[in-house]
Amino acid sequence: MSPATTNYTIERSLPVNVEAERSVLGSIMLDAKAIDEAAALGLVSSDFSLDSHRKIFSAMQQVSESTSVIDTITLPAELSRRKELEAVGGYAYISGLLDGVPDRPSIKHYVKIVREKAAQRKVMAACNATVAAVADGSSSQEAIGQLGETLLQIQTGTDDAPAERVLKFSDAVYSDWEKLADGADDLIGLSTGLESLNLVTSGIRPGETWAIGGRTGDGKTSLALQIAAANCRRDVPVGYFSIEMSKDEMLQRLWSHEGKIPFGYIRSPRCISTDMRAQVQRAMATVGLWPLFVAVDGSLSVQKLVAKARLLIRQEKLGLLIVDYVQQISAIAPNERERITKISGQIRALAKDTGVPILAVSQLNRPLQRNANERPNKFSMKESGSLENDSHTILLIYRPSDEFGRPTGDDEIIIAKQRHGPVSNEAVRFDSRTMTFFERRAV
Repeated sequence: MSPATTNYTIERSLPVNVEAERSVLGSIMLDAKAIDEAAALGLVSSDFSLDSHRKIFSAMQQVSESTSVIDTITLPAELSRRKELEAVGGYAYISGLLDGVPDRPSIKHYVKIVREKAAQRKVMAACNATVAAVADGSSSQEAIGQLGETLLQIQTGTDDAPAERVLKFSDAVYSDWEKLADGADDLIGLSTGLESLNLVTSGIRPGETWAIGGRTGDGKTSLALQIAAANCRRDVPVGYFSIEMSKDEMLQRLWSHEGKIPFGYIRSPRCISTDMRAQVQRAMATVGLWPLFVAVDGSLSVQKLVAKARLLIRQEKLGLLIVDYVQQISAIAPNERERITKISGQIRALAKDTGVPILAVSQLNRPLQRNANERPNKFSMKESGSLENDSHTILLIYRPSDEFGRPTGDDEIIIAKQRHGPVSNEAVRFDSRTMTFFERRAV
């Protein structure tokens, strides 16, 4: 009998690896940050063969968004809330997930196995569906076309349509645009803290990544705090992750900025006047009411940053997130350039996924030939990797000095890149007493 006329049935069991699935879940129980790595590798709950494992992974994702700890307390609590704890095997099964998992498991290896088995099952399902379609009378061309489309989706790791017709989303885009056009506020995005920058950029838009670059002592943190303050005054919740500066110093800088009080008096207050003390108290009261959320961590990894940021965004409904500064964040990579590239990619993905714009502060390279007055450009970002490419807008601080090293006052904020607008040089003056930038024309 020829192969073309052979009758056959598939009797084999579906390809699964339950132990690999358990190892993925157990690895996440050992280290909650592993769930971000699993997600980055494309793992989704439907990749698990057992319904109980799908329920457990889904619950882990929920716990990860609300807390940084996934353990034998938080996970069963979430499953109980969903009324699924008994369905997955109860507390005993959850605890048993840790059995046999190495102290430092390679979740990447286990995820690869789970995803491969899931892909194999999808291929078998697609082929079986094609056989059924032909048996029901579909033409060979129709069946081949459907099978080919399904196999391509499996190969690319997505069930989404490859593209969407413009007509499907035109009304929604126009509706959003019309709201902006009819808005009462001249500023479309969030404030940059300077009117001239607002005019050129139209503000910081949702989902965008912005970078502030500056050399040591140029005021990059001051500009970041100024942007945070400008938006807090507009009642926009702002999250500020500081890797280098203490909470005390950050708060005192904000008092100086808000109260227009020389920072030196706040740092050394023994001889402060009664009137200036009252100014500090008024500034403290004002700043204390701002929706500003500060996280200070001197050993912040990119995984920890993303996890904490997602939690803060969820709990406090942030409108803006500031990271100060990129070079101080740790990440595993073979060299400095790739480390910053990895961090930049995670920041960009976070902004895109959450819709919350992120402002990343970055150190600039030292000028060539030690020329302190060399103008920076977007390639000056220290070992920037893809930070320059990932950013929608790049602001660079330029503060020239005279032959004696004294500031000339001819400061600029250079818009070195703007994906949706022009580049320009905005004339500013940095007031070192209050650590605040002002437009030069307004002084």
